[in-house]
Amino acid sequence: MEIITLTTDIGWFYAAQMKAKILSINRDAKIVDITHDIHPQKIMEGAYVLYSSVIHFPEAIHIAVVDPGVGTERKPLIVECKNGYFVGPDNGILIPAASRLGIEKVYEITERKYMAAEISNTFHGRDIFSPVAAYLSLGVKPYEMGREITDYKNLDFEIVERENVISGKIMFIDRFGNMVTNIPDKFLKLEHGDWVKIKVSEKELEIKFLKSYGYAEKGEVLLTVSSSDFLEISCREGNASQMLEAEIGDDVEILAINNP
Repeated sequence: MEIITLTTDIGWFYAAQMKAKILSINRDAKIVDITHDIHPQKIMEGAYVLYSSVIHFPEAIHIAVVDPGVGTERKPLIVECKNGYFVGPDNGILIPAASRLGIEKVYEITERKYMAAEISNTFHGRDIFSPVAAYLSLGVKPYEMGREITDYKNLDFEIVERENVISGKIMFIDRFGNMVTNIPDKFLKLEHGDWVKIKVSEKELEIKFLKSYGYAEKGEVLLTVSSSDFLEISCREGNASQMLEAEIGDDVEILAINNP
């Protein structure tokens, strides 16, 4: 298994050190940067990016490092799946993506010999997760690196429905200001052209559900389906997140749907 992907919030300087650690163990590793620009400590954003990306890869090892609990008692994990492995902290970031591929077993990394000689209390991405991923790529088995566990943390893209109101959150905002929610498009039976009353960051507005950005007027806020099949709030040739003063983690409510 040659491919190792990286998804982090640490920026490119620290990411280079992770790559150096991998290559010092396996020079033939094929390292793919998914991103190092996750907003700091935004675990849900990292989980969404990983979830959206992994299905496009062949068999691979995926490292994810958005780790506000680094240096504490939180466990370092390997998640074994049908099409590869996930390596990272036990804070839920790995689980949505791993579940998408099919979780088989989860291991707590305990074997010191598969880690760096010296371990920083603030950079487990370099000193634990990168070496472990490199050894996995060389064929070392997860059970050689630690013990199987069942008590790991999950992170659900959970939505709430009560009194005909659907409540979710903004999981991701791309560079265009498009806001991806955790509400799957299949959860609502929407037709293109429907008017949807939503509430975002305490602002209520009625917008159209459209097939894509090009069906809206310039500067119009719309509801569409993201490339990962979640409802997305966008603005044609504008920045919806700035317009609505919304951030990752903010609440989103679907208040009403009106068919034309």
